[in-house]
Amino acid sequence: MERLIGLVAFTVVFALSAGPAYAEEATDCWSETQLVDARPVRVTVCLLEGGDLQVFTSSSDVPRMIDINLGYDALGTECWWSTAYETPWVKLGVDSEGVAHVGYRPEGAPETVIDAFIPGCTSQPTDVESFLESAWELANRHVHERPDPSFNPDIGITGLETFLEVAIPDPVADSLVSPLGTTVEVEIKVARLTVDWGDGSTEALTESSFPYLTGYPDGVGRHVYETKTCAVPGGPRCHPTLSEYEITVEFEWFVRWRVDTGPWSTIAVPATAGTVGYDVDEIVTRSVITP
Repeated sequence: MERLIGLVAFTVVFALSAGPAYAEEATDCWSETQLVDARPVRVTVCLLEGGDLQVFTSSSDVPRMIDINLGYDALGTECWWSTAYETPWVKLGVDSEGVAHVGYRPEGAPETVIDAFIPGCTSQPTDVESFLESAWELANRHVHERPDPSFNPDIGITGLETFLEVAIPDPVADSLVSPLGTTVEVEIKVARLTVDWGDGSTEALTESSFPYLTGYPDGVGRHVYETKTCAVPGGPRCHPTLSEYEITVEFEWFVRWRVDTGPWSTIAVPATAGTVGYDVDEIVTRSVITP
């Protein structure tokens, strides 16, 4: 038998059976003190999938949660609650006042890398920005830079070397303090540069080559074109389909992050690229018969 009591749009459920069935699954649960029959009662409030709240006065009726999450209650106090979703947070213990010993375990890590004592939420909580989101925020400040290459000579000559000059962004180390008071640290660098010379040839250069992308005459980025380009492709000795070679230079980024002094994890970020149209001419020697 169930007795429903309206409390600020909540439904208080007095469930007498051992295993009640729920029309909607609960996603998050926390504890509150509410007035029931004019008496303060400690209850568990659960957020249902459809967005409604359901109140349980018996702990035996509360839906099973698999993990905990951290955030803030209505007063802006940092707190923890139970959730049906997997999170990196680990509840290592909880005292009689509802204060939990909480650890953080990054994906794939064998043990927690930080721990703290966090009180339980006493009103509907709000998620905090996750550490990974914080790391993304830091990374996105620095990985927008695109290559700005230049080439020597300005117009290529078949059979002779074209030299690439491009500046590589300096490595960056950045950090911020998360809403939970821990430090999220990020390191960012260009790990590889690739060049598509536009004629079917590609070249990959690693960090050891970056100081030598200095262009003519000693730079390591260089290429020899065999076919000239013409305003109208397909002419005599011209490339059959191209009026210019589109050279694409791409930065491949490496980003890693960690919480405090914990283990490093990596973030996959998109490469950034710059494309330049490049004309190639030819030098033709001719024999001249003088009288």
